[in-house]
Amino acid sequence: MLISSNLKKLKYSANVLLKKDKINNLNKDSIVKTDAMYRIREKDILFKVGKVELEQIMEYRNRFKKKEN
Repeated sequence: MLISSNLKKLKYSANVLLKKDKINNLNKDSIVKTDAMYRIREKDILFKVGKVELEQIMEYRNRFKKKEN
């Protein structure tokens, strides 16, 4: 799933608010786009800014699965 800082896209039901915090280390509140899921090879990841709680990840995956059905 992609993360975007364009909060105007919150109007779409597939997008979920991800508030910045000390764990995810985002610069500002963002959205997670749950309408598509992408697989990225680990070797293609240059660096990580932070992480997202497992509970949130499961919520995003469930939303994605609902969109598939």
